[in-house]
Amino acid sequence: MIDINMTLNLTDILQTQGVEALAMPNVLPLFKSVSFTAGSTILSAGERWYNLLAIKQGIFRLYYLDSNGKESNKGFFSAGQILAPMARSAIEQPVKFYIEALTDVNAYQCKYCALTTALQPFAQSQMFFQQLTEQLLEDKINRELMFLQLDARKRYQVFQQNYPELCQQIPLRHIASYLGMTDVTLSRIRHS
Repeated sequence: MIDINMTLNLTDILQTQGVEALAMPNVLPLFKSVSFTAGSTILSAGERWYNLLAIKQGIFRLYYLDSNGKESNKGFFSAGQILAPMARSAIEQPVKFYIEALTDVNAYQCKYCALTTALQPFAQSQMFFQQLTEQLLEDKINRELMFLQLDARKRYQVFQQNYPELCQQIPLRHIASYLGMTDVTLSRIRHS
């Protein structure tokens, strides 16, 4: 039996992302409520990524770790978003990055392949995967544009405009890494 509070919150997240109401009876039973404490690594480089997470509360970060132990943030996911293995390589091969809970996180989790199977009979719900892919692509295009055309100060200003809530909740060193600068540079920008 599904907790009614979970159903309402999960339904809102999924419908916002394009899952039609008719598909919900097939989809909701696939999910279970999960919690992660801040600092928990939920996926490590070299592991396979099988699960989709609908985030109810909290923030995840995705990051790379180089051979010297330096972290480079590739993205953040927060409440109301879906964190899923969208690229074929992320589904079929071990990943090359890590996923960490930056804050305490409450989410709903299901097997990605089970969700794709459950949504197949619902043509309109296939938009769910298209929307997730489009969001990922838009984020990548915008980030590439920032790196190619904006200086460090402008990149931070764009991040502040686009993600004001994250600016309040994420340690500056993680924002700096995402923006391709040191935390010292970001601190200097913020105080000038």
